[in-house]
Amino acid sequence: MSSPADGEWKRLEPASLAINLLPNIWRTLRSAWPLVLAMVVSGGGAVVRDLGFVGLFFLLSLGRTVTHFLTLRYRMSAGKLEIRSGLLGRQNRVIDPAHIQNTELLQNPLHRLFGLVELRVETSGQAGAEGLLSALSLADASALQAALQATRRKGDGLIEAGDPGDEEIERNGIVEVLGHGVAVARAGAALIVYGVAEEVTRELYPTLFADTLARPGAGAVLLAVFLSLGYAWSVLGAVVRYYGFRLIRSRDGLRAESGLFTRRRVQIPAGRVQLLRIDEGLLRRLMGYASVQIETAGSNSPQVESGMPATAAAEAIIPMVAQDLLAETLDAVLPGYAATAAVPWRPSATLAFIPAVFLGMLRWTALLWLVGHFVLPAIGLGRYDVVAGLGALFGAWTGWRDWGTAGWKRTPKLLLVRRGFLSRQSTAVPVEKVQSVHLRQGPLQRRFGLWRVSVWVAGARLETPELGEADARAIFGGLGGEIG
Repeated sequence: MSSPADGEWKRLEPASLAINLLPNIWRTLRSAWPLVLAMVVSGGGAVVRDLGFVGLFFLLSLGRTVTHFLTLRYRMSAGKLEIRSGLLGRQNRVIDPAHIQNTELLQNPLHRLFGLVELRVETSGQAGAEGLLSALSLADASALQAALQATRRKGDGLIEAGDPGDEEIERNGIVEVLGHGVAVARAGAALIVYGVAEEVTRELYPTLFADTLARPGAGAVLLAVFLSLGYAWSVLGAVVRYYGFRLIRSRDGLRAESGLFTRRRVQIPAGRVQLLRIDEGLLRRLMGYASVQIETAGSNSPQVESGMPATAAAEAIIPMVAQDLLAETLDAVLPGYAATAAVPWRPSATLAFIPAVFLGMLRWTALLWLVGHFVLPAIGLGRYDVVAGLGALFGAWTGWRDWGTAGWKRTPKLLLVRRGFLSRQSTAVPVEKVQSVHLRQGPLQRRFGLWRVSVWVAGARLETPELGEADARAIFGGLGGEIG
């Protein structure tokens, strides 16, 4: 087997036809369900017509998949990755390893069946993966990554666990993954879905719904079922995505591995981390954990190649990190975080509590009005106007706590901001990665002399809480903004 480093054009494995075609057929079938339904209820010429439409969709999917396989070629040439594809519209992409932000190896059950792997290469400023090779052998994927690493010198090698230089800095067991699934579940969304389903069912089948709810406690049982299904779905999704999570640091950067059925291995070169988002919501804090999203300059949008199904974007998320180990763990991800975390928080402006309380009241009044209007009457409890009034009081309290929680801190290496009380989130960006800084002041902020600073890095943005003019201009000028 020749190495891609020798300049020879290489192609996808023949099994990529099955790997790419089956998902495309499934997507076509899902999108064509109205035609399938029409074929069932209609007859005569309509059946022939609809079968023709479905056949055309299938042939188009088959044609794109076959064309993709026959025309895609890749090689390493002059130290760069070159990918060529297309029949009528030819496309030739050249990727400099020095610009690679992260790479991802993905193995779904079909890949494992044929012993293959998908390789995604992301660069900055692209709408998804700049290089996507959907079905390579493990040997070819290893050779290609080794060639990229040799060219970049600090790239992503296919480093197996146990090789010299590897250090596991975080691992999540099944308990942590289950806790993450519970923490990301949205009870409010389940309540709204229940209320809408109740209204629709009442209109379509009024007798059935009335008879069901006439039984004692039936409404509360249905509500509990909806909530349970929502949490179960969230937990199942977390297990499927994050089972066996490991975050490993090597001499070349970071590697995150996870997945139950589809194994994902995201590799981030050293120095490519652009931003950290630390989620410390109330439920996570009660558990003693936080979740962390690691972002690079690569796009987070899915990429759809010709004849290729859309796949999840490459990203690195630590599902759960113990609060007492958070600073130490994140310092291994983004050097300088521990020193910044030790600096006291600087608060938002004093008058910022006024818009915070107002927006909190508005948000929670609207939310609890919807819950009270759709859900409580269905189970025979309360009046939604009373619930909305309680929402206004609760919103005022949460707005006050949001204002007290918000803050910022700055060291020569990092800028760190914190927002929210119930859904607390902190964001950290390296000062050296800042590309632009903006001072913002909306109508409500102008009324109280408040400012916000928006800090842009490649592919992401950080925004401070409401600050006084002196603090806002200190951050603005300190990050390179020109003060007029």
